[in-house]
Amino acid sequence: MKRKHFGAFIVGIFALATLTGCNEADAFVTDKTEMSIYGKLGDFYAPKWKAGQVLTFTATPDEMYTVGDVLHNNNKLQPIARNADGSQVFQTVLTGGENTLVGKYKIRTNIDVVEKYKITEVIGGDVFNTVLSSTATSDITGIDFRRGGVEKMRAPNKFDSKGVKVKDTKAFINYVDGDTTHIETFNLGYTIKIRYLGINTPESTSEIEEWGLTASNYNKFLYSGDESYLTGIDDAEQLKERLHGATTVILVSQAATKQETVADSLDQEVEHRQITVPDLKVGQDLEVNGPFHATTDGYQRNLAYVWYATVQNPTANDFRCLNLEMVYQGLSLGIGSSGDTSAYTYRFFSAANNSAQANRRHIYSLYEDSNYYYYEQYDEGDPATWKWQVQDLSLTALFNSCQVKDDPRIKYDPSTSPYADKKTLYRIGGYVSAKVGQSFYIQEHYQYDNDDVINGVVEPHGIYVFTLRQMPIRLGDYVQVIGAVSTYGGTFQMQGVSYSPEPNLNRDTVINPVGYSKHTVVPVQVTGAQFNRLKLHGVLVEIIDNLYFYDFYTKYNGENESISEGGDEEVNKYNDTDVYKFYNTNNTPIFYASYTASNVYEDNAAAINEAHIDDVQSKGDPTIRYTDDVIRFTLNDGVRVTSGIEECHSYKFFTGGSYLYNPYGARFANNDDTNPHKDATVQKPAKDTEFVRKAHMPAYAGHGLILISRAYESTGGNRKMTGEICSGSPSQIKLCSVNWRPDPGE
Repeated sequence: MKRKHFGAFIVGIFALATLTGCNEADAFVTDKTEMSIYGKLGDFYAPKWKAGQVLTFTATPDEMYTVGDVLHNNNKLQPIARNADGSQVFQTVLTGGENTLVGKYKIRTNIDVVEKYKITEVIGGDVFNTVLSSTATSDITGIDFRRGGVEKMRAPNKFDSKGVKVKDTKAFINYVDGDTTHIETFNLGYTIKIRYLGINTPESTSEIEEWGLTASNYNKFLYSGDESYLTGIDDAEQLKERLHGATTVILVSQAATKQETVADSLDQEVEHRQITVPDLKVGQDLEVNGPFHATTDGYQRNLAYVWYATVQNPTANDFRCLNLEMVYQGLSLGIGSSGDTSAYTYRFFSAANNSAQANRRHIYSLYEDSNYYYYEQYDEGDPATWKWQVQDLSLTALFNSCQVKDDPRIKYDPSTSPYADKKTLYRIGGYVSAKVGQSFYIQEHYQYDNDDVINGVVEPHGIYVFTLRQMPIRLGDYVQVIGAVSTYGGTFQMQGVSYSPEPNLNRDTVINPVGYSKHTVVPVQVTGAQFNRLKLHGVLVEIIDNLYFYDFYTKYNGENESISEGGDEEVNKYNDTDVYKFYNTNNTPIFYASYTASNVYEDNAAAINEAHIDDVQSKGDPTIRYTDDVIRFTLNDGVRVTSGIEECHSYKFFTGGSYLYNPYGARFANNDDTNPHKDATVQKPAKDTEFVRKAHMPAYAGHGLILISRAYESTGGNRKMTGEICSGSPSQIKLCSVNWRPDPGE
């Protein structure tokens, strides 16, 4: 088992005591720790040192370290005295030329390093008290993470009126892996994608590494308090007693931790200013004013430290740093560099890492990770290793293993499948039906009999393969993929897949193996009604009905709000506050269509309400009503959709004309700025309307739209069958000018 180890850190204070004796040769003393964040050992630069002089000094421990080895020119010194406070006195004879002193201290194995690290030492007591006592507000002048670098977050748990800890169902949180989480701010209510500073946990998403899933689960436990995530965690019983899920969370930016201002980071004086909304760009260094503003990495994640408390009415001493907790538990492969943070913080992260090594926790342990599949240990000739053999699994067996949902919107509940453990490696074969970047979909057969599918005689199955690896895969290739099965967004996916031009048959993806060849994948042809009724998972389909795209509104905070969203430089609905309308370039368009033309232009909401209605929650507050003839669509990155000279950059291409695609006006494929409707604006329905289907301009219709049929379930529990338009799925989108007519009253 391959493991990484880190050298011990040199700490402490050496006090120079006496120098005695001399001869004619000059002697020089070099302090090897002077350039470290711990400071120099002592002042050894006396100009008259000579060979033969006796140097006497004291090594003093602190609350986290005891005195370990002390070396003179790589020779270990023995103490001549040990004091009651743990300090030790050393004595050595200087030699001619350079004399190197090195002190190596030992971490106290029983010390709780996380408990010693104090939030008030990082941001100061006044700032801490102000942030902790702040109340939620939408006022931009209030406390705000992006502007000031410190703010409370919406915690996943809260105390009710009786002082009982309960889940906060309105708090949005999305766990990605061991060092990345999405969480909602306390004040303005926008979502922060947090990349934890000072740690680097093993991978558990597109790649799967030893201890990766364990680190991811421990991150989830610290937030949620859900004890099911403690499988494979050291000291699980002690953690259950001490930690019961975060009720207060404070986020601290890198700059606030370093106490480095914007001007410091740019090495020049900068006038702090409020950037107006149209000026905001992803990755822009000066997004907002404030001395310790939040900074992001290349993946649009905010770099930050997470502090959490699990008790009611917490004080500063109740807060623990989640980043440091991960290092202390031995779940991080590194702690970054001293230049990434303050000397105070780096010293504690070093101590936490030393403690993990000394106590052999997780990554540094000598035992196996119970959440990892040691396929590399498999030996056909050794029965003891057969448990690590990759298992063959068909897509039919996979879907038959999970329960059927008692829900008219989605058929299967993938989370109930015993195969979806994110750990065990399975070999699943299928034909490539669509590509999404480096990822792709496979399905069991390249063609199905349409009548058999529609009549329920045969049920096709497919699965999404999530990977960032470069593979020479083409549409129609038959591939045997080896990876772990997990669930994401309401359906199955494979992750942790591998590829090599000379494949290891017990681990790597094999393209068109012996006995299989490339075939054109033929989509199952269905009507819009059959699409919703059949509920096919991961299968290529063609909807043969005309689809009438429209804008769909629901009431939210007293306003009617469109539930369609996404596109290049469109407002991200995670961050749609008036203050920080967050635009990004990787924002999947989501939009809706009806296969019943009359309902698209229906102006009588009561008439639509008479249809069959399913209620789902959006943002924990409003009720969105989906009728039978509604289909949800997503458009994947890299798919180019055009109508005439107009090119799709937004969901608004489908709900009212592409000239509305962003705040900056029209964009066309040939840069022609002659759209006669470019100055038009979208008018929301009246506030007293429950919901309205409304085509503001000519609706778009797709005939023969080819896509992947898949289930969708959001983190908030919204469920709906979805048509995912992927690259390699050619379709025609045309302007529905013949059927379009204005809404009554327009």
